[in-house]
Amino acid sequence: MGGGNPARHKDDHRTGDNFLKVIADKERELEAQIASARDEAAAILAQARAEAEQIARDARAEAARLAGGSEKRVADEAQRIQREAQARAEREVENLRAQAAGRIEAAVASVVEHVVTGHVITGGE
Repeated sequence: MGGGNPARHKDDHRTGDNFLKVIADKERELEAQIASARDEAAAILAQARAEAEQIARDARAEAARLAGGSEKRVADEAQRIQREAQARAEREVENLRAQAAGRIEAAVASVVEHVVTGHVITGGE
């Protein structure tokens, strides 16, 4: 029972060694693939972060541009309203001057009439 075929035993041993070598090679190959995948994932993550930061910078710049445009529109509108108010005020002043001039003329005419006709002017009339 004990002997067996020594050549076959050697072949079995070589086959076992080859099998272990194949497994070890495959394991190294898988480890290399995992390392490569990790590196690729890190590169993708870094690229995504860079793109996100650029998008955020662009958004901030656009918001600032829009805010600046809004501020200019508000300032322009305020100036327009101020010009309109100034024009209304000037028209009102002219109207008041015209009314005052008319009243002054009427008062002068009244005084002249009273003087000419001899009526005495009192503070109540």
